[in-house]
Amino acid sequence: MNDFKNRQSAEILKSVYKNADMAYDSSTDVLKHCKHAKLRSEIAAERERYRSVANQARTELVRRGSVPKTFPAASKMMAKMGISMKTMQDSSSQNIAEMMLRGTTMGIIDMQHALNRSSKAEERIRTEADALLKREQQFCDNLKKYL
Repeated sequence: MNDFKNRQSAEILKSVYKNADMAYDSSTDVLKHCKHAKLRSEIAAERERYRSVANQARTELVRRGSVPKTFPAASKMMAKMGISMKTMQDSSSQNIAEMMLRGTTMGIIDMQHALNRSSKAEERIRTEADALLKREQQFCDNLKKYL
């Protein structure tokens, strides 16, 4: 039973790591095109949080003897190209907020799926993932001001 609990906890941690890593990379690319000072500040603060969350999840996965997995390089490159193309056409704060909102929502969905599949995971891991989901939802709510 303990091994099952550990596998389920690792599944949540892998989702958290993968999504935080992708969000960090994407927000880095978005910030290059963001000219609105307040929105830029919000995205930059969130970017640093993504880095911290990714590092914590990676450390915990390694401690457990698991290998953290990121999105494939091709997926990251496509996201980078998509951000460049969308901001080349429209670098308004509305467009940037919408891009961040869509990406954040996809991450929320992925992490929620991992939580739903891992009901027997360690309570601490589930609690931390739930707190992260709430923080991500709050970020989405903040982004809506710019739409």
